[in-house]
Amino acid sequence: MAIKFHILESSGILTGGLYEKLDGVLSKTANMCSQKLEFGDLDIVVMNVPWNVIPRIGVNGFAYDAHHILLTLDSEHENLKTNFENAISAVLAHELHHSARALILGSSHSLKYGGALVAEGLASCFEEEIVGKTPFYATECNGVALNKFAKKAKLQVNENRGKLPGGREQWMFGNYQNHEEFPYQCGYSTGYQLVKAWLHHNNETASSAVGVDADEVVNSWLNDEIKPF
Repeated sequence: MAIKFHILESSGILTGGLYEKLDGVLSKTANMCSQKLEFGDLDIVVMNVPWNVIPRIGVNGFAYDAHHILLTLDSEHENLKTNFENAISAVLAHELHHSARALILGSSHSLKYGGALVAEGLASCFEEEIVGKTPFYATECNGVALNKFAKKAKLQVNENRGKLPGGREQWMFGNYQNHEEFPYQCGYSTGYQLVKAWLHHNNETASSAVGVDADEVVNSWLNDEIKPF
């Protein structure tokens, strides 16, 4: 197993002290995650792309498969400046969990909507293991709004995630203006609570359950073995 970081420097932004700082956080996080998960050979590309970050935290990530991850950041984002190590480490840990899961199963996310909920819930819980902090998108939708959405989501868990009515994006990310039917981060918050309940019920952690079949988690919910909402 070899994890290689490719910090793109041609723009002149991710160089010098920022390069060293970034490389240090990435290496430290990868080492921590490697103690809990197994990885294949993995290339991680890091780019300064301000228009492609999560607005609240100034960084974003995407795990394509077991061997390729892309991290994008905004070096001038105020949150990233004040929470640099935590923000970078959390997002990398999240994406590394997806890659480790893909190494075992062939893909982190199954074709079903329920599979996406489980994959994102596991990755969010793994962030907690590594940085000791719950990501905002795991709890952004809560209370009555979450319970209402979860009832609706429960009816769709076996649907192909590419064929969800209105599109997958709203079923995962919701609406930034907190639309009543699709509150902001509704899918991520649902997945987190679902997985958190399943992990507790089975005395597992996100790292120990990295290869769990998503249907096992979803069916526990459908059969009322766990009651996350």
